[in-house]
Amino acid sequence: MALKSLREATRPFFFSVVGVVGLAVLAPACKDSGTIAMTDSGSSETGEADTDTDTDTDTDTDTDTDTDTDTDTDTDTDTDTDTPCEWGDAAPGSSVSLELEHDGVTRSYRVHLPADFDCTERPLIVGLHGYYGSGKGFEEDTSDMFDRIDELGWIGIFPDGLSMSDTGWKRNVTSFNDIDSHNSDGPDGATCTSNSYDYDVFDNCPPEESQDACNWGTACSDDEGLLRALITKGTEEWAADPKRVYLTGFSQGGQTTQAMAWRMADVLAAAAPHHGFATNGYTQAPTTPMGLLQVWASNDRTVDGNDQASNDGMIYDGADETLEIWASQQGCSETAASHPTPYDGNTGWTCKEHTGCSTGAEVVSCVWTGRHTWGNRNGENFALETMLEFFGRHAKP
Repeated sequence: MALKSLREATRPFFFSVVGVVGLAVLAPACKDSGTIAMTDSGSSETGEADTDTDTDTDTDTDTDTDTDTDTDTDTDTDTDTDTPCEWGDAAPGSSVSLELEHDGVTRSYRVHLPADFDCTERPLIVGLHGYYGSGKGFEEDTSDMFDRIDELGWIGIFPDGLSMSDTGWKRNVTSFNDIDSHNSDGPDGATCTSNSYDYDVFDNCPPEESQDACNWGTACSDDEGLLRALITKGTEEWAADPKRVYLTGFSQGGQTTQAMAWRMADVLAAAAPHHGFATNGYTQAPTTPMGLLQVWASNDRTVDGNDQASNDGMIYDGADETLEIWASQQGCSETAASHPTPYDGNTGWTCKEHTGCSTGAEVVSCVWTGRHTWGNRNGENFALETMLEFFGRHAKP
């Protein structure tokens, strides 16, 4: 295989997350397509101490030889410093940026505690951003889930992928390690075409990866270990319910969700990859109870789910193949049936399910006629709402 060449600072982005609909666009070097830069914005809220002082002095003087002076002074001071529980550096009702040392590297992430947080057990959703993205961008822009998980009273943790390098244009390239995209060949053959785009190599990857024709440039970090550490932190510090932990992600984050779901079946109740599939031939599913909801778009050519090469030459397992593998491992019916949702028909949104799974889990696939963007159209965030409803039906035994 030919030695991979370094790209100049002007090389185009792969995935870029934009705006409230979380637009992600592919711009491979060999294609003529536009590039949209990612912009993150957010806000924080700071609670104020509520101090009430109520002083009531009631003095009665009776001139009929009986003088009764009753002074009743009631001072009630209620200060929110006496919180119902401890939440450390987090803050209910907002997302806070924190850091964690893992595998010798400082990793950053955001944690969202709901406004009504009281240290009772809550579901935990872990969300993974796409290429060039951030945890903040995934929660607030791509998925637009900040308000919804706050309303539901759920905890959210949104880690940041590592940068390709500390210098130059590579600083802006961020990704997770989906593990399997570092392979040129798999059980079903090549994982890219002969003229696929060269995404370069992360500084934390071994030098020999530059010889890997199909390595499309994802980090070589221990992201499975990171996710496990964050879930442990969520359960131990913020009362996340260990039986209701869910993993989701978009684009490269969706691919990482596919890769991590079966590997982390011991701690996850369900997973929902959006517009992300496993590298060709690498889809696996657990045999222990675990739900899968995959979301994809029939016109997505960035991460193509139609069992054909994507625009950049990378090859992924198709949507139907992925669903069938999960259905087989979860003991579901061989054929899929309709899975109605309240959002059917919005931009072609439709879902199907392999029913009767012996594990008790659900295996569902939803498709719409969009491209490589989060499923949010015509005033309905159907991808988010379907996912949250799906997660809400799943818990570990």
